[in-house]
Amino acid sequence: MNRLLRDPLVIFLLIGGGIFLLYAKINPQESAEETDPNRIEINEDVIDFLVSEWSSRWNRPPSPEELKGLLDSHIKEEILFREATKLGLDQSDTIIRRRLAQKMEFLTSDISDLEEVTDESLNAYYEKNAEAYRVEPELGFRHLFFSAEKRKDTATADAEALLAPLNDGSLSFEQAIEKTDQTLLNPEFSTSTITLVGRQFGVEFADALLEAKPGAWIGPVKSGYGVHLVEVLDRKEGYLPELETIREDVLSDYRYDQRETLNKNMLDALLEQYEVVVADYSAEPANSEEP
Repeated sequence: MNRLLRDPLVIFLLIGGGIFLLYAKINPQESAEETDPNRIEINEDVIDFLVSEWSSRWNRPPSPEELKGLLDSHIKEEILFREATKLGLDQSDTIIRRRLAQKMEFLTSDISDLEEVTDESLNAYYEKNAEAYRVEPELGFRHLFFSAEKRKDTATADAEALLAPLNDGSLSFEQAIEKTDQTLLNPEFSTSTITLVGRQFGVEFADALLEAKPGAWIGPVKSGYGVHLVEVLDRKEGYLPELETIREDVLSDYRYDQRETLNKNMLDALLEQYEVVVADYSAEPANSEEP
């Protein structure tokens, strides 16, 4: 019995059935509609539901005027729903199909949110996904640019010629700029993550900076623009933060992954109850012509 109660599909059906019964209690109009399709009954359960929903959002009960507005909106929605149903607008409607499918997914999400997340579970999840929470290195650097397009085969040699004078101090950064090529790139970058550096200059460039020691010029380093001489000015090493400092983020990710897993398991279990037949289909070329 305990094993049965742990089955995701059984849990889904039990909670789904409970929600269905609660919905039927709050929305008794369908049974009333069978005897009088023009009768809309607003009972105490409906009013309690509207008041509870309002209170959870605004942290206070609605005033008499606000409650009247809630009832008016509910009645309007019910009337429009019934009239749309009479016209068959609920049949074969793509948007409605998608909304109903989403509601089924929301139902399984609600089930997963009922789980009490223990410290052990959260710690295990954090350790398994530690790399996702690692704070990456940050670098501040400046560079000199040599255009491979303008200098053709001499860009690398021209860069190498300036490397020693820059490192021994006989050539200043300002003097070296005069010997390089103009570019729209900033000559100096304040602290940037290694990912951002890689996106702008390329992975090879970013990897070279990770290996560089602050205060020394290195190069030539290739990028998507040409070649560079680079000086790392400061560095902040990457680190893995303590779980407690990012607990809310990890908990949010944990619940998201649990919802995704439960949705998949539920769908797989339900899919076994269906026979899916897909017709053979080959699309004709858009501009095909009859022979």
